[in-house]
Amino acid sequence: MEQSIWKAERVPGEVEIEISRSGGGEEPLVALHGITAQHRAFDALARHLGPRGLVGVDLRGRGNSGKPPSGYGMEVHAGDVVRVLDHLGLERAVLVGHSMGGFVGLQTAAEYPDRVEALVLLDGGWPRAEVDPESLSKEEWREAAAVQEGIDRAMSRLNMVFETPEEYLEFWFPGQGLTFRDLPPDLADYYRYDLEEVEGGYSPKALYEAAVEDAGWLRERGLTAAGMEAVRCPVALARASEGFFPGAEPLIPDEARDAMARLLDLRAERLIPGANHYTMMLDPHAAEVYGLVEELLDEL
Repeated sequence: MEQSIWKAERVPGEVEIEISRSGGGEEPLVALHGITAQHRAFDALARHLGPRGLVGVDLRGRGNSGKPPSGYGMEVHAGDVVRVLDHLGLERAVLVGHSMGGFVGLQTAAEYPDRVEALVLLDGGWPRAEVDPESLSKEEWREAAAVQEGIDRAMSRLNMVFETPEEYLEFWFPGQGLTFRDLPPDLADYYRYDLEEVEGGYSPKALYEAAVEDAGWLRERGLTAAGMEAVRCPVALARASEGFFPGAEPLIPDEARDAMARLLDLRAERLIPGANHYTMMLDPHAAEVYGLVEELLDEL
């Protein structure tokens, strides 16, 4: 097994946050993962960044961070991000957010503008729509249903116990009989870290109640277009050309992208062909994400 590129440490507080560093640079980027994920989603990006360095955060309720039974939402996560920056001795940082991590990054930039130098949004961070559900078209209903299907599948595993780690792979790749040796190293590392031993086998580390509370917070209190006007820092945006599943419509369609371009100081963007919401974080697509990050950093 390859030695991990990450070095873990704890950020103290009422809820301890575990962070992992790569690269050793004095001005690392700070990475925020999705709703049921953890920092190993950024393995490939960390390698591409090399000495510049990346700090991967396990958001509360996920990975090896503390998991209180309640007390979640983007405002709480934003406060945790500021605690991380204080711990690292960083007055300001570039935040990289994938999926829900993009919304966490936006909330942090809106509430603590002096602490965020720039944002990289990876398939996340679109404005919350304030519409009457009865006014949605059939196409808009289909798009909303597809997003909910992807979220529901990711969350369904959180209360499951898998007899072996390989059984966990069967959940993600049904009928393929894969072992960890069959996976690309980054993906194998992600799934290994995602599991912890429990009575009867293995279970994902992410707390189901945390994911449910965060999802509800985003539906009811996520930043609207008006709220996003408070985000004044430079932004880069990467969109996968497919949604949660191969062939699915992108999570950020052109209309949402155009709204984000109007509301944010968009300095760089990529539409990553052939990538879905998950594979955009893996090579070869992660090289495109790295190129976007470099383009943004050159603007600062």
